[in-house]
Amino acid sequence: MAPLLGTRARTESEAPAQSAPAPVQPAPAPVYSSDAARLAAEIEGLAPDKAVQLLTILKRGLEPQSSEFERYLSAEALTTAIYPTFKFSEFARIFLEDEAFLAYYMRFMDVGNWHSLDRKYAMNELLKLVLHLDGDAAECGTYKGATAYLLCRAFRKMPISIHLFDSFEGLSEPTSIDGTYWRKGSLTAAEDELRQSLREFDNYRIYKGWIPTRFVEAADCRFRFVHIDVDLYQPTLDSLQFFYPRMVAGGIILLDDHGFKSCPGAKQAADAFFESKAENLALLPTGQAFTIKQ
Repeated sequence: MAPLLGTRARTESEAPAQSAPAPVQPAPAPVYSSDAARLAAEIEGLAPDKAVQLLTILKRGLEPQSSEFERYLSAEALTTAIYPTFKFSEFARIFLEDEAFLAYYMRFMDVGNWHSLDRKYAMNELLKLVLHLDGDAAECGTYKGATAYLLCRAFRKMPISIHLFDSFEGLSEPTSIDGTYWRKGSLTAAEDELRQSLREFDNYRIYKGWIPTRFVEAADCRFRFVHIDVDLYQPTLDSLQFFYPRMVAGGIILLDDHGFKSCPGAKQAADAFFESKAENLALLPTGQAFTIKQ
């Protein structure tokens, strides 16, 4: 064994007599979540020059004197090296510094989960476009209530109702048109979780049941804003067929799942539905799509 730096190697005669060392037990392998284990394996499999490149970029971004823009460039370079198909957006978008909205978002999301920040922000902004209209608002697929909260908050000072539809049993059975990403029961949340999220409001009504079974109870209502977040073909189609003819002029239908490869059925349902309508769907870079009723 090579000597430690700053010491002199013992000669064989200088070495003290000792019993044979006990065999060294290998350190236990670290326990990772499935995602972390996959990532660890990818890092271990990197070519040495690739690993050096990534560490160099990382070091540059972590230097104390680095500006925010330099850190952004380092993050972009790291992401490009690891996941080339991801496209960074422009630096210094002000919505990322909207402290009030970030506080709302962190109230509902797990720490470090920013996956739907842009979608929720987009919805919150679109709500501003219908505040002057008549009609109620609705959501199909409430999950734990993060976007229902935005609806209730936006209209809290108005004498209207927010109609919230969910099975509280997760997704229904996907069909072949829906692909293989989702399973029956995915995205299950309890009704009590929704009520807890909306505890500061009293302007909503919950309809528990599979879409479209309870739509009939809101058949006499008109709507200024409808948020459809049901992920699958049939409930998306059912929701559009019910709400579209009940939208007021200028009202917005927002589809949460339209631009995601994980929800091909939802996109196909909406595309087919609007083929015969005067309105077009506008796809947002967030993955959402919306239309404004003429």
